[in-house]
Amino acid sequence: MAVLLSYHRLIEKDSRNVNYCWKASIIAALVVAIGSSLVVSFSMASLSESFNEHCFMNATLFMERRKTDTSQEELEGEANLTYKNYSINEHKSSWSSHEFCEYLTYTPLVHALAGVIWLALFTMHGHGGKGIGSIIPKPWRIVFPSLIFFVVCLVSATVSASRSSEGLNGLCRQFDQIPDGIKLECGTLLAFYSLQDVRGELIPPDRNYYLLASFPWLWVTSYACATVILALRILLVVDFQLIRVIISTVDPSRTGDLQENQPQSYELVIETASNEAAL
Repeated sequence: MAVLLSYHRLIEKDSRNVNYCWKASIIAALVVAIGSSLVVSFSMASLSESFNEHCFMNATLFMERRKTDTSQEELEGEANLTYKNYSINEHKSSWSSHEFCEYLTYTPLVHALAGVIWLALFTMHGHGGKGIGSIIPKPWRIVFPSLIFFVVCLVSATVSASRSSEGLNGLCRQFDQIPDGIKLECGTLLAFYSLQDVRGELIPPDRNYYLLASFPWLWVTSYACATVILALRILLVVDFQLIRVIISTVDPSRTGDLQENQPQSYELVIETASNEAAL
């Protein structure tokens, strides 16, 4: 038997040989991204409402002594003053632009809407390979567009989370000018100095502060994890397998003696490459 031609070819892998975790992990990352972005948007809107719709991010607060009814309290020494003796002068404070807070509020909301759409698309595709039985054939075709989608979302979410954290830190530094301002947590001070009555609210300002301080980075992390998973799926060629195609003449010992005038027969042998990854 003589080998006439030998080459390798990349073909779609059987869907049964593709691990479901590749699809499930992306769906989980999308669910986390959608949920965290909604939390960020809601927390921003709630904190803005606590400050009478002023943009509190990086605001310069004007802290003044509370007015008292008795002169005895006014004669007390500065050592007896605490943060409770101060309040925020809404009109003398310098607030940030509304566009800045609107950007930090609606950017996560847009991400959530886009995430819902992409989650529906990803769910309709199979988990990989040939995608036999899936709603949309060849489910691997969504992998590269998904990578672009997550990279763009990752950059946008990182910028938004960075500016959000920077704005909160700038706001919390304003409380250093009052007694005990450094000792107390920023969330506690935000709840105390709220310009509206927050008693009875489902989520008070201090909890909104903690949500706004942590969830933007959970939002970013979910996009980063999805980006890494999709990049690995492409680099490891999870949805395809490498086969070796060999075209050779038929061995006479296997087919018997051939007649002299009979055309030459050929044999096609397909071998799966030995280095195929079981992914």
